[in-house]
Amino acid sequence: MSPPCDAPPPPPPSKSAFREIMDRGVFHAFEHLVETGEVPFQEPAAAPEPPPHARLYAPHEAAASVARAVDALGLGAAPVHLVLHDSALVAGAAFVSANPAAVRSVTLVDATAVLPAFPVAVLGVPVLGSMVVRVPALFRGLLRLCCAREMGAEVAEAHRAAMRMEGKRDAVFESWKALNQSFDLKEWRGSLEAVRKLPMMVLWSGSWTDRWIDEGKKVVAALPDAKFVYHSGGRWPQEDAYDELSELIAEFVTSLPTSVRSQHIDQSSEQATAQE
Repeated sequence: MSPPCDAPPPPPPSKSAFREIMDRGVFHAFEHLVETGEVPFQEPAAAPEPPPHARLYAPHEAAASVARAVDALGLGAAPVHLVLHDSALVAGAAFVSANPAAVRSVTLVDATAVLPAFPVAVLGVPVLGSMVVRVPALFRGLLRLCCAREMGAEVAEAHRAAMRMEGKRDAVFESWKALNQSFDLKEWRGSLEAVRKLPMMVLWSGSWTDRWIDEGKKVVAALPDAKFVYHSGGRWPQEDAYDELSELIAEFVTSLPTSVRSQHIDQSSEQATAQE
């Protein structure tokens, strides 16, 4: 018996990631990253799974880690100048919202909730993910392509060695999947009066891609009252523009009015007294 004439045609056979890599070459993935910002060789997205009861890499958990780090460094008694880089934006914002009196100022360094510099999605691609971590030249090439063009071989190898430690690759991948891609910077800035009044500065790469510069313009629109400065480094400017970055941050911090500093210190003291 022949099938009904209105039956949908069968889907075309999907090409495996391994076969596509063999046909088009592993460096096609890197070229695709530069042109589109997307990772090739990915299988069609499956239906989303319900979130687990407790997510280790959720923003509130990361914010709690920031709080523990502040306490461990002995900085809990005074407000801190918080510097958030790359994908740390959401976790840092959660920390600020939960502890506004513990923060004196916020500096964003090429920080984003949507486009982290290192294309972590590559780690989840069959064959390619393991190749990138196992082959030094591929890993170094990816860092130079996506993070810092002047990345040294020794520094790249240190990052690769850390990624190869047991469980680290999976941890990085899971933390990327836990990113809150719907995070709205403008909405967060206006969510609390204490957050809205925090002095803010944005440092952004002015020498990276046009797409990244456009992302910086979106940040300007979301934070019109923040100080905005282009720097000469890449997406990881701590690797290729650390002197410039340090100078800009120090200049910003020392330029804050004394009244602003005193206000946050008083708020912190009142909060500590109330807790006692």
